[in-house]
Amino acid sequence: MNRGRRILVIDDDPDMVEVMRVVLESRGYQVSAAGTASEGMAKAEQEKPDLILLDIMLPTGTEGFHLVWNLRNHTDPQVRDVPIIVVSALHRTTELRLYPQTADTTYAPGEFLPIQDYIDKPIDPNDLVQRVERVLKVKHR
Repeated sequence: MNRGRRILVIDDDPDMVEVMRVVLESRGYQVSAAGTASEGMAKAEQEKPDLILLDIMLPTGTEGFHLVWNLRNHTDPQVRDVPIIVVSALHRTTELRLYPQTADTTYAPGEFLPIQDYIDKPIDPNDLVQRVERVLKVKHR
């Protein structure tokens, strides 16, 4: 089922990239990686992934925020509409919230940042797979 589905991981932590790569490739996904926002944008344009896993804190700060908006404003619909799951430690380290918690009744999912989901670091491999599969099911309906 996952054969041929391409996931782009944009994260500057090589260990985190490797963990996600091993977990996802063991489930049949094709995984590529980028360590900066500009490299991530170039790969998104070239590879047209089915899903992006994106860290917010990249080498020069909060590049991930800008990358989300650059992707969402891209002229190519295959790049503009790619599902994004943010994978970050921001919720653990700051009061800032990028995505509503389940108990939040004020905002619906996606009203914070135009992403499909948010995963707190450190990641749980099973949770990662479940969320990736859920987002990809919604995309391919």
